[in-house]
Amino acid sequence: MSGPRLVADVLAVIAAAIALTTMSWPAGTQGVPGPALVPRVLAVALFSVSLMIHRHPGTAAPPWVRHQREVPLTMGLLAVYALLWRVVPNGHGVLTGLVLLAFLRLTGLTWRGAAITAVVMATVLQLLFERGLGVRF
Repeated sequence: MSGPRLVADVLAVIAAAIALTTMSWPAGTQGVPGPALVPRVLAVALFSVSLMIHRHPGTAAPPWVRHQREVPLTMGLLAVYALLWRVVPNGHGVLTGLVLLAFLRLTGLTWRGAAITAVVMATVLQLLFERGLGVRF
């Protein structure tokens, strides 16, 4: 199995896991989105990307990939984030900020730029979910 097809299969498995996990969650009522909306949209997006990669492996990527270290580290960061989500009590904003800081440092931002961006993004996400969508963590 080639590298792109392996990535496509992993994305499809993650999409299926997200879809199956959220099957029992309410989708929403009377035009108000429920807690299942964002994960299901993510699952559909991941599955769509998986299909595109599987149908045309290697057509969109250059022969030499620059970030061979950063991609697995980013996947590891996302796995740690998912594993710590239920472990950290009431610290979702802090956890999100720390993961964003690590990711932004991986992309090459300076410590100062990464810290400012991570704090702003984590704060906006927290406000969006709590005030905009009414989701309490």
